[in-house]
Amino acid sequence: MSIETQIEIAAPPSKVREILLDFSKYPEWHTALVKLLEPEDSSKSLSSLVPGDKIKCNMDGMQFVANITDRKANSEALFQWQGPPVYGLIAGLHSFHFEPANDGSSTIFKQTEKFTGPIGFLMTPSLLGKKMIGQYNKFNSDLKGYAEASG
Repeated sequence: MSIETQIEIAAPPSKVREILLDFSKYPEWHTALVKLLEPEDSSKSLSSLVPGDKIKCNMDGMQFVANITDRKANSEALFQWQGPPVYGLIAGLHSFHFEPANDGSSTIFKQTEKFTGPIGFLMTPSLLGKKMIGQYNKFNSDLKGYAEASG
């Protein structure tokens, strides 16, 4: 089961990615869903993480340590982590996608979550996924507003 949201942002993908990966500035533009994103190893930055590195997350009050899983998980087009299984019942692969649009002057920003495990079906948009879609859309909108205003 998966959920996906997307928005077009009038800023190039590199700028949108730079804003997304600068967690220290989140309080300037977003305070709802994402409360913490930082490397477990404090000598690293989010943009320098490689497979095997861990990221401390707080998503809407749910705190966990996730893994950067492969070389494509932290690239110009993608920032992605694999969350840990919760009681062996559900796990999420969270992704931020940065796709160029309008000859690279803007970005199609997608936020996705792929759920696995025996209760992954609960995350459909008609059940628990409905709340997450609303939260992801708010995050996307906040990112858009900040990226476009900082022109």
